[in-house]
Amino acid sequence: MLERFLFSFVPLFFAFDAFGVLPFYLKLSHAVSPQRKETLLRDSILTSFLTTLLFATLGNRVMIYIGISLRDFFIAGGIVLFVIAIKDIVGRDAGPVFEEEMLGVVPLGIPLLAGPAVLTTSMVIVNRYGLFWLLFSLALNLLICFYVMKFSERIVKFLGKRVIEALSKIFSLIIASIAIMFVRKGLEL
Repeated sequence: MLERFLFSFVPLFFAFDAFGVLPFYLKLSHAVSPQRKETLLRDSILTSFLTTLLFATLGNRVMIYIGISLRDFFIAGGIVLFVIAIKDIVGRDAGPVFEEEMLGVVPLGIPLLAGPAVLTTSMVIVNRYGLFWLLFSLALNLLICFYVMKFSERIVKFLGKRVIEALSKIFSLIIASIAIMFVRKGLEL
């Protein structure tokens, strides 16, 4: 049971990369009122939860319908995760500007929280360990993300921007390792 928890919680923890999202959250919410920040935070967590759950539960059916095997998904997902991790390690793109009303949904909920790494990892968890472990790990990880963003200003003051950036790079390296594991598992199937 502990093994199932660890193998479902830990990959999602690194895929969510709460400390990597933190600088984006601060940048996007710095000029927003405290009430709007609460809405922004709620929208991002809810959007991320629903998107991940929907993708993890319906993704298999869609894959079967269009003829994609679990092996294909492991390999493709691993390659995508690897590219995302390398891009994050080397440097981030500033990206497009978003409307304030939609910040909680796009870009915070999707793709910063529920991005390709989380979606790919969630499908693998459902296939390997079941829906219960995904729900448990997803809820726990989103709770962590919620508190990291809620107390973002305090965390940055305490740790400093350089430590936050270093943690983000370390998480990206771990995501790259998870990506290689996905490719290896896909080749072994």
